Amino acid sequence: MGPRGIVALAVACGVALVAEGEGSRLPVAEAAGAAVVEAAHPVLRDALGRIAKGSETWRRALEALAPTGRRALVLTPDQVVVRDATTGAAGRFDRSDLAEVSPVTEAHGQIRTVLVVVNVERLQDVHERLGSLPGEFLADVERVLAHEVYGHAVPYLEAGHLSGRCADPEPGMPATAACAIRRENVIRAELRLGRRTDAGLGSLALLRRPTLE
Repeated sequence: MGPRGIVALAVACGVALVAEGEGSRLPVAEAAGAAVVEAAHPVLRDALGRIAKGSETWRRALEALAPTGRRALVLTPDQVVVRDATTGAAGRFDRSDLAEVSPVTEAHGQIRTVLVVVNVERLQDVHERLGSLPGEFLADVERVLAHEVYGHAVPYLEAGHLSGRCADPEPGMPATAACAIRRENVIRAELRLGRRTDAGLGSLALLRRPTLE
Protein backbone atom coordinates (compact mmCIF):
# COMPACT_ATOMS: atom_id res chain seq x y z
CA MET A 1 0.00 0.00 0.00
CA GLY A 2 2.98 2.30 -0.29
CA PRO A 3 4.34 4.46 2.56
CA ARG A 4 1.16 4.37 4.63
CA GLY A 5 0.05 2.59 7.75
CA ILE A 6 -3.42 1.92 9.09
CA VAL A 7 -4.08 2.77 12.72
CA ALA A 8 -7.17 1.18 14.24
CA LEU A 9 -9.92 2.97 16.07
CA ALA A 10 -11.47 -0.45 16.60
CA VAL A 11 -13.43 0.13 19.78
CA ALA A 12 -16.40 -1.65 18.23
CA CYS A 13 -14.32 -4.83 17.96
CA GLY A 14 -13.37 -4.71 21.61
CA VAL A 15 -9.68 -3.89 21.21
CA ALA A 16 -7.57 -0.77 21.49
CA LEU A 17 -4.55 -0.55 19.23
CA VAL A 18 -1.75 1.97 19.34
CA ALA A 19 0.03 3.24 16.26
CA GLU A 20 1.69 0.79 13.88
CA GLY A 21 5.02 -0.36 15.27
CA GLU A 22 3.96 -0.10 18.91
CA GLY A 23 1.90 -3.28 18.99
CA SER A 24 -1.41 -4.14 20.60
CA ARG A 25 -2.39 -3.33 24.15
CA LEU A 26 -4.44 -6.52 24.34
CA PRO A 27 -2.69 -9.09 26.60
CA VAL A 28 -1.77 -12.37 24.93
CA ALA A 29 -3.82 -14.42 27.41
CA GLU A 30 -6.91 -12.36 26.68
CA ALA A 31 -6.30 -12.44 22.93
CA ALA A 32 -6.07 -16.24 22.96
CA GLY A 33 -9.68 -16.41 24.10
CA ALA A 34 -10.91 -14.10 21.35
CA ALA A 35 -12.15 -15.02 17.90
CA VAL A 36 -9.38 -15.27 15.31
CA VAL A 37 -11.30 -13.08 12.85
CA GLU A 38 -13.67 -10.44 14.17
CA ALA A 39 -15.92 -7.83 12.58
CA ALA A 40 -18.42 -5.41 14.08
CA HIS A 41 -20.22 -4.48 10.86
CA PRO A 42 -23.20 -6.83 10.43
CA VAL A 43 -22.61 -7.39 6.70
CA LEU A 44 -18.99 -8.38 7.32
CA ARG A 45 -19.83 -10.43 10.41
CA ASP A 46 -22.52 -12.37 8.57
CA ALA A 47 -20.25 -12.93 5.56
CA LEU A 48 -17.51 -14.30 7.81
CA GLY A 49 -20.06 -16.70 9.28
CA ARG A 50 -21.11 -17.93 5.84
CA ILE A 51 -17.50 -18.47 4.80
CA ALA A 52 -16.74 -20.40 7.97
CA LYS A 53 -19.80 -22.56 7.44
CA GLY A 54 -19.01 -23.32 3.81
CA SER A 55 -15.22 -23.63 3.76
CA GLU A 56 -13.43 -26.42 5.60
CA THR A 57 -10.07 -24.91 4.64
CA TRP A 58 -11.02 -21.62 6.29
CA ARG A 59 -12.22 -23.39 9.44
CA ARG A 60 -9.05 -25.46 9.75
CA ALA A 61 -6.84 -22.39 9.39
CA LEU A 62 -8.70 -20.44 12.07
CA GLU A 63 -8.80 -23.42 14.43
CA ALA A 64 -5.02 -23.77 14.13
CA LEU A 65 -4.53 -20.08 14.85
CA ALA A 66 -6.86 -19.91 17.85
CA PRO A 67 -4.29 -21.02 20.49
CA THR A 68 -1.74 -18.41 19.29
CA GLY A 69 -3.78 -15.38 20.33
CA ARG A 70 -3.13 -13.80 16.93
CA ARG A 71 -6.11 -12.37 15.12
CA ALA A 72 -7.46 -10.27 12.30
CA LEU A 73 -9.81 -7.36 12.84
CA VAL A 74 -12.09 -6.72 9.86
CA LEU A 75 -12.97 -3.05 9.90
CA THR A 76 -14.80 -0.45 7.85
CA PRO A 77 -13.19 2.86 6.73
CA ASP A 78 -14.83 4.84 9.55
CA GLN A 79 -12.96 2.69 12.09
CA VAL A 80 -9.46 3.56 10.90
CA VAL A 81 -7.15 6.44 10.15
CA VAL A 82 -4.27 6.22 7.72
CA ARG A 83 -0.83 7.53 8.66
CA ASP A 84 1.83 8.47 6.12
CA ALA A 85 4.98 6.62 7.17
CA THR A 86 7.19 9.36 5.73
CA THR A 87 5.57 12.51 7.08
CA GLY A 88 3.57 11.08 9.99
CA ALA A 89 0.50 12.93 8.73
CA ALA A 90 -2.83 11.26 9.53
CA GLY A 91 -5.74 11.15 7.11
CA ARG A 92 -8.84 9.20 6.29
CA PHE A 93 -9.02 5.91 4.43
CA ASP A 94 -9.25 6.45 0.67
CA ARG A 95 -12.90 5.69 0.01
CA SER A 96 -12.15 4.89 -3.62
CA ASP A 97 -10.38 1.76 -2.37
CA LEU A 98 -12.40 -1.41 -1.82
CA ALA A 99 -10.10 -3.08 0.68
CA GLU A 100 -6.71 -2.90 2.38
CA VAL A 101 -4.66 -5.09 4.70
CA SER A 102 -2.20 -3.75 7.28
CA PRO A 103 -0.27 -5.91 9.75
CA VAL A 104 0.41 -4.26 13.11
CA THR A 105 4.13 -4.74 13.52
CA GLU A 106 5.86 -5.16 16.85
CA ALA A 107 9.55 -5.62 17.71
CA HIS A 108 11.64 -7.40 15.06
CA GLY A 109 8.70 -7.57 12.65
CA GLN A 110 6.56 -9.73 14.88
CA ILE A 111 2.79 -9.67 14.28
CA ARG A 112 -0.10 -10.49 16.56
CA THR A 113 -2.79 -8.42 14.85
CA VAL A 114 -3.66 -7.77 11.22
CA LEU A 115 -6.14 -5.06 10.25
CA VAL A 116 -8.37 -5.73 7.26
CA VAL A 117 -10.39 -2.77 5.99
CA VAL A 118 -13.33 -3.48 3.68
CA ASN A 119 -15.26 -0.59 2.17
CA VAL A 120 -18.72 -2.12 2.53
CA GLU A 121 -20.49 1.17 1.89
CA ARG A 122 -18.77 1.73 -1.45
CA LEU A 123 -19.29 -1.84 -2.60
CA GLN A 124 -22.96 -1.73 -1.64
CA ASP A 125 -23.44 1.68 -3.28
CA VAL A 126 -22.03 0.45 -6.58
CA HIS A 127 -24.23 -2.64 -6.54
CA GLU A 128 -27.32 -0.57 -5.74
CA ARG A 129 -26.59 1.88 -8.57
CA LEU A 130 -26.14 -1.02 -10.97
CA GLY A 131 -29.37 -2.67 -9.85
CA SER A 132 -27.65 -5.85 -8.67
CA LEU A 133 -29.55 -8.60 -6.93
CA PRO A 134 -28.87 -8.81 -3.16
CA GLY A 135 -27.09 -12.12 -3.59
CA GLU A 136 -24.58 -10.58 -5.99
CA PHE A 137 -23.53 -7.97 -3.42
CA LEU A 138 -23.19 -10.55 -0.64
CA ALA A 139 -21.19 -12.89 -2.87
CA ASP A 140 -18.78 -10.05 -3.69
CA VAL A 141 -18.31 -9.34 0.02
CA GLU A 142 -17.34 -12.99 0.48
CA ARG A 143 -14.93 -12.82 -2.47
CA VAL A 144 -13.25 -9.72 -1.03
CA LEU A 145 -12.93 -11.37 2.40
CA ALA A 146 -11.55 -14.58 0.89
CA HIS A 147 -8.78 -12.55 -0.72
CA GLU A 148 -8.01 -10.09 2.06
CA VAL A 149 -8.39 -12.40 5.06
CA TYR A 150 -7.36 -15.85 3.80
CA GLY A 151 -5.11 -14.54 1.03
CA HIS A 152 -3.24 -11.88 3.00
CA ALA A 153 -4.06 -11.73 6.72
CA VAL A 154 -3.94 -15.44 7.60
CA PRO A 155 -0.39 -16.00 6.23
CA TYR A 156 0.85 -13.11 8.39
CA LEU A 157 -0.90 -14.62 11.41
CA GLU A 158 0.41 -18.13 10.73
CA ALA A 159 3.99 -16.83 10.56
CA GLY A 160 3.51 -14.33 13.37
CA HIS A 161 5.96 -12.17 11.45
CA LEU A 162 6.25 -9.91 8.41
CA SER A 163 7.99 -12.80 6.66
CA GLY A 164 4.53 -14.34 6.22
CA ARG A 165 3.67 -11.82 3.52
CA CYS A 166 1.62 -13.44 0.74
CA ALA A 167 1.78 -11.12 -2.24
CA ASP A 168 -0.55 -10.09 -5.05
CA PRO A 169 0.72 -10.54 -8.64
CA GLU A 170 3.82 -8.65 -9.69
CA PRO A 171 3.71 -6.89 -13.09
CA GLY A 172 3.86 -9.48 -15.85
CA MET A 173 3.09 -12.36 -13.51
CA PRO A 174 0.05 -14.56 -14.25
CA ALA A 175 -2.57 -13.72 -11.62
CA THR A 176 -3.14 -17.34 -10.69
CA ALA A 177 0.58 -17.75 -9.88
CA ALA A 178 0.39 -15.14 -7.11
CA CYS A 179 0.25 -16.38 -3.53
CA ALA A 180 -2.78 -14.37 -2.40
CA ILE A 181 -4.88 -15.25 -5.45
CA ARG A 182 -4.00 -18.95 -5.24
CA ARG A 183 -5.20 -18.95 -1.63
CA GLU A 184 -8.31 -16.93 -2.48
CA ASN A 185 -9.26 -19.44 -5.17
CA VAL A 186 -9.17 -22.31 -2.66
CA ILE A 187 -11.89 -20.60 -0.61
CA ARG A 188 -13.82 -19.54 -3.72
CA ALA A 189 -13.90 -23.14 -4.94
CA GLU A 190 -15.34 -24.40 -1.65
CA LEU A 191 -17.97 -21.64 -1.65
CA ARG A 192 -18.72 -21.96 -5.38
CA LEU A 193 -17.84 -18.30 -5.96
CA GLY A 194 -16.04 -18.79 -9.24
CA ARG A 195 -12.31 -18.70 -9.92
CA ARG A 196 -10.25 -15.54 -10.01
CA THR A 197 -7.95 -15.35 -13.03
CA ASP A 198 -7.08 -11.63 -13.15
CA ALA A 199 -5.19 -9.17 -10.99
CA GLY A 200 -8.01 -6.61 -10.99
CA LEU A 201 -11.67 -6.69 -10.06
CA GLY A 202 -12.90 -8.59 -13.09
CA SER A 203 -14.00 -11.61 -11.09
CA LEU A 204 -16.40 -9.63 -8.91
CA ALA A 205 -20.07 -9.71 -9.82
CA LEU A 206 -20.17 -5.92 -10.10
CA LEU A 207 -17.58 -6.00 -12.91
CA ARG A 208 -19.83 -8.14 -15.04
CA ARG A 209 -21.82 -4.92 -15.27
CA PRO A 210 -20.53 -1.45 -16.23
CA THR A 211 -17.03 -0.59 -15.00
CA LEU A 212 -16.57 0.48 -11.38
CA GLU A 213 -16.22 4.27 -11.34
